[in-house]
Amino acid sequence: MSNEPVDMTAYRGVMKRTRRRRKLFFSTVLVYVPALWITHSISPTNRAMGTVFVIWLIFLVYATVLVALSKCPRCGNSFHVHGITLLVLRKCLHCQLHISDDLTT
Repeated sequence: MSNEPVDMTAYRGVMKRTRRRRKLFFSTVLVYVPALWITHSISPTNRAMGTVFVIWLIFLVYATVLVALSKCPRCGNSFHVHGITLLVLRKCLHCQLHISDDLTT
């Protein structure tokens, strides 16, 4: 990593896509309990609950893969993956670029 200043506007597109993927991931996680609650109030059968769970799980796997494939524009490594560990934190796990650094310029 060099000490010369970096134009953060060049990172905007990649960082915007990374933030959008993070929102999809967290939205998918947060929608689980309300979806099951609504399903249970409409049709409290095991089949209905299982179907909603499987559909939610497919969305969760999709969102998780998108988050895992997000690349850091500064270092080029995965933003949220270090080794085999997926950590959805606010900083790149390799170069510590903050998720909103491009918004402050």
